[in-house]
Amino acid sequence: MGKISKINLNLALEKIYIEGLVNSLYTDISNYGDEVNNLSLLIRENNEEESNNSILSDIVNDLNISKKFLFTFGTGIGAFVNPVNQLISGSGLSMTKEDIILLIITSIAILINDSDKDILKNKVKERGIESGLSGVKDFIKNTKKIINNVTEKTMEVTYSLSDILGFTFLLVPTTKILTKIINEYGLSVGNVKEMLLGITLASATFGVKSVLRKVKNKLS
Repeated sequence: MGKISKINLNLALEKIYIEGLVNSLYTDISNYGDEVNNLSLLIRENNEEESNNSILSDIVNDLNISKKFLFTFGTGIGAFVNPVNQLISGSGLSMTKEDIILLIITSIAILINDSDKDILKNKVKERGIESGLSGVKDFIKNTKKIINNVTEKTMEVTYSLSDILGFTFLLVPTTKILTKIINEYGLSVGNVKEMLLGITLASATFGVKSVLRKVKNKLS
């Protein structure tokens, strides 16, 4: 038997790792809301949500932009805060939580072609954080693709980003898996698009049949 090259071995291990992540993603989606939550974890998550909503409310009111970013997209925007924060940190950029949430809102506005996108882009430029905008936008765009791969694979339907921002049972497990990828790969705003390509493609290919059936039942 011939020797397996180091490159081939790394590729094989990479494939196994990505398949494992995809199966974890499907499992987490199928179990979302069913698990027993730790009280201290629930309190911490509730405090984080209140903090995010307060910052989001301040931005919406300060810029006089559409209230849908608070009332319709608020929970979805909150789901992106932790992974985007890790992405920005991995890029060596120093930003406040307000900056992070502003980047998320602006990226969403651009992707859905919202009428307030120019106001938000100008605010990003004014705060000097535009270097992170493209990477955050790519991250959100790839998250949408991954979730649509899940729904297309299980139910043969896809959704707009506006719809997905309201589907916490899909968005929260997905962003948690992606946070893990960001941390383990050391992703930055410069390489997030390329590095997430594998998981995006794999989410349309892999998946244990029994888990896929459970996801389908949950989404039906």
